[in-house]
Amino acid sequence: MKETIHREMCLDNQTRPDQTRELLGFTASPNDPVDTICPGRRRRFSMNKVLSIETAEAEQVPVASPQSSLVKGYSIVSASAFTLIGITMLILTIFTPMSIIFRGNEIAFSMSLIFKGAEVVFSIGMLHAAVMLWRAILGKKHLSHGIGILPGDGALANAFFYMGFSMTAFHLGYTSSTIALAQFITVLVGLFFGAGGLALSGISKPARVPGHITFPLMLRDGVILIVGTILMAIAFGQLAGAALKIPQWNWLSFLGITTPGMLILMGREGVKARLETWQGPARFPRLLITETLLVLGLAIMLYGSYANLTLGVNGYQVGPKGNATGFMLWIVAVLFLLVIRGSFKIAVSQRGNRVGYRMISKLLYVMALVIFIYAERSFLSGHAPVFAVGGAAPAAALILLGAVLVLVVERAASQKVRT
Repeated sequence: MKETIHREMCLDNQTRPDQTRELLGFTASPNDPVDTICPGRRRRFSMNKVLSIETAEAEQVPVASPQSSLVKGYSIVSASAFTLIGITMLILTIFTPMSIIFRGNEIAFSMSLIFKGAEVVFSIGMLHAAVMLWRAILGKKHLSHGIGILPGDGALANAFFYMGFSMTAFHLGYTSSTIALAQFITVLVGLFFGAGGLALSGISKPARVPGHITFPLMLRDGVILIVGTILMAIAFGQLAGAALKIPQWNWLSFLGITTPGMLILMGREGVKARLETWQGPARFPRLLITETLLVLGLAIMLYGSYANLTLGVNGYQVGPKGNATGFMLWIVAVLFLLVIRGSFKIAVSQRGNRVGYRMISKLLYVMALVIFIYAERSFLSGHAPVFAVGGAAPAAALILLGAVLVLVVERAASQKVRT
């Protein structure tokens, strides 16, 4: 086709080669190689000019990658879940009674009004997290830059505080057990999808540079670890029960013990990322530092969760009762993290940050965490560690499945490091 055009254009001897090139779609340049376009004018032109034009046209066609389709699909699922959870939280809040006491010409409100107002605020906060995620999905400009951490982080924060106020309202007698149990289940679902929202942020963003981490990334990785660990602790705490039971709640244990443990685990994620560039023999002190912070943060956070959710008391007033078997089992869990999981991390550190290696490392963490939870509960309660299964096993199994998905799949998929 192009050869026919060349011949027709070359029939006119008045047409110069540069004019012929312009008619063909090429721009004349003094630096271009001189070749033949027409028979009689032996000049050469490079075929890559044509190929570059065709390639440029092909590059303008948008192609949806499988990863972007997966991100958008899970974003829709998460946004829908946030919306339904927020609506459910708001509906359940309506069943929290509000007492109004008339004292002569004065009106006195009981404490139930405070809890009802707080539950409404955190329900609306969950809906606001859903709105933020819907905006990111529907706005192509926002979606092209990835999903931020605010929707997932907001959903988790509102779920945690909603749980605290709703469980406190139940134990003070302001809510029935049926409503409180429904609120507890709703919060568990909110924690699972909230962690998924944070993982979605990591999946949709580019891989970070080794040794470099920002506060949002540290917050994201730490909170996913915290939520998965707490879900697993709740699952094993419910496993031996006859039915799924409403947890206790103590604000002093949550804010004074559990929260500092959470902060240590979040800070550990930042330290771990900063020390990624330590190679050679320096890998061993790097591992010792990061795993020591992990053990310390887990011990404090799980103690606070036990005092808060299981005992419902101030953990500063109730010390561990001690158990030799539980303490030895705790040492086994720590050694599992340091030796077995640590050896694996050192062995694969030179092979790149592949998602398969990350999943195996997270799975080893889950195995150590099971031993860690049973051992610490045994040491705190004074009873020998016993694996017991009760009527709440099906519900506990669902919670455990969610915890494993958060700790293994979501953490491994979101922690991308450039190699």
